[in-house]
Amino acid sequence: MTDGKKSKKQGVIRLREKGKVAVRGRIPAGVMTASQMAAVARIAEEFGNGEVAMTARLNVEIPFVDRRDAEEVAERLREAGIEPGSTGATLRSVVACKGTVCRHGCCDTQGLARAIEERYGGCVLPRKLKISIAGCPNNCARVQLNDIGIAGRRFPAFHAGDCEGCGACEKVCREGAIRVADDRVSFSGEDCVGCGDCIAVCPKDAIGITSEGLCLSIGGRSGRVLQVGTEAEGLVTEDEVPGIVGRLLDYFRENAQPGERLGELMGRVGEDKVFAAAGLRPRR
Repeated sequence: MTDGKKSKKQGVIRLREKGKVAVRGRIPAGVMTASQMAAVARIAEEFGNGEVAMTARLNVEIPFVDRRDAEEVAERLREAGIEPGSTGATLRSVVACKGTVCRHGCCDTQGLARAIEERYGGCVLPRKLKISIAGCPNNCARVQLNDIGIAGRRFPAFHAGDCEGCGACEKVCREGAIRVADDRVSFSGEDCVGCGDCIAVCPKDAIGITSEGLCLSIGGRSGRVLQVGTEAEGLVTEDEVPGIVGRLLDYFRENAQPGERLGELMGRVGEDKVFAAAGLRPRR
């Protein structure tokens, strides 16, 4: 498993105003306690201009800090339980949608993000690497546009004997994978995307779960260059994900050329090699 060191000098970003910086704090899964939010507000009032910003990766930034106060601000954040970081050539903060509490969520997105952060968050890499987690096919976290994307899936199993033909499952299915006629349900597995909404909406519990887990994509990126990640074959469990991530980080650290992103490494050595290093196979 990866033994990459974590950078201790992260989280300070130069601003356009001379002598001013923003200090960024990592917020695991984008969730802060009320006391942490109060501490950030106090620090912003004392060292900044009273403003607090949230980044696209759900971190917190205190802007307009005098560069000479950056270390003290970082230490104050640590005292509040917020580690400065998510900058530079490191594993950036793991983005997680609210699938843990969302009615559409098929997995514990926030718990999974914390598990990855605890093991690998901030580890030094050849270039930045981003991970995103979505709880369902709605894909609020845009997982395919991250170096490693993780998305929850839940596929239905229909128990015809218990069905009363109410049609609730057909109404909730956006893909048209379910049809109800003459009190009978027809289901197209090819059209199903694994959102699990039909399972949740059935008033008679006539729809069970045939399979559930997480699908992974590797090699995506956004920004100036857009690249959609390659999806892995099959589903994995939440317990398996941290190990898969660790193997990918190891391979990236050992094989990437200077300045190369994970998707670029895949293009150079072949996606089969990268997937095999993670214990996966690309979906054909």
